[in-house]
Amino acid sequence: MRMNAMLLEKLKALECSLQGPKRNDREWLEQILHHEFTEITRSGMLIDRAQTIESLVGEVCALTIFSSDFRLIRVSDDAAILHYRTINADGSRPALRSSCWECSHRGQWTLVFHQGTPEAVSE
Repeated sequence: MRMNAMLLEKLKALECSLQGPKRNDREWLEQILHHEFTEITRSGMLIDRAQTIESLVGEVCALTIFSSDFRLIRVSDDAAILHYRTINADGSRPALRSSCWECSHRGQWTLVFHQGTPEAVSE
């Protein structure tokens, strides 16, 4: 159980690094995104690693994003899925997110897959 808590904190920090200043850092993105990384964007588009890196490096003014409700599913010793919620600082664009992480033989966790889906509004 303790190992899962430690892994949750590690992956949470890596995930949140992609929402901060490192979001525009090409070197960091090339290090953290798995060579076969793909993403299904919040708007439903499938994009690859190169498209993701170019998009993030080219962002001029990224909005502040708040993340919460992190949950970890340990798939194996070297694979995990992270589920969480995000919302922009202004309260807009709530989303449910999932990220699949893989650990290399050198102990480096990389992001293999990410999906963001608009959160349903309760009535």
